[in-house]
Amino acid sequence: MIGDLTLTSKLEEESSLTKASQKLLKDVVSSGLKDEEVKKVLEKTGCDEKTQGAFTTVLEGRRRDIKHHLEQNVSAIFPSYLKDFDWSLKTVVASDRLAEISEPVVVLTLCLKNTDGSENLKRVELNKTSLEKLLSTCSSANKVVRQLTHDS
Repeated sequence: MIGDLTLTSKLEEESSLTKASQKLLKDVVSSGLKDEEVKKVLEKTGCDEKTQGAFTTVLEGRRRDIKHHLEQNVSAIFPSYLKDFDWSLKTVVASDRLAEISEPVVVLTLCLKNTDGSENLKRVELNKTSLEKLLSTCSSANKVVRQLTHDS
């Protein structure tokens, strides 16, 4: 019975250490920290020099793989990403319904790149209200993507 508790305790401790190491690796890669900055982070956690060396060695060898894995996780959720954008401000002065409007409109052209390498151009005309709503939505989406890349 006592042996089972010790084994369970060690397994839980090992699992916790593994999860913490995985999270640290993902955070380091996604934030683009250099080796010296990683060592400073590890020093703050109380790691000895031998552990720091082992961690940075693993990081050097696997950084590209970890980054690729993070990108795949995000691209599985979002199959295309924003490659480039252009915007211009125009004024609508008349329409078929009203003789004079004088309303500013933002014309937003988005270049989206798909995971297969193809590109799509999307053009959107937004009035002030629509632009504010779009900016709010993009801000919320950015928060979600940051959480996914740091938590996964």
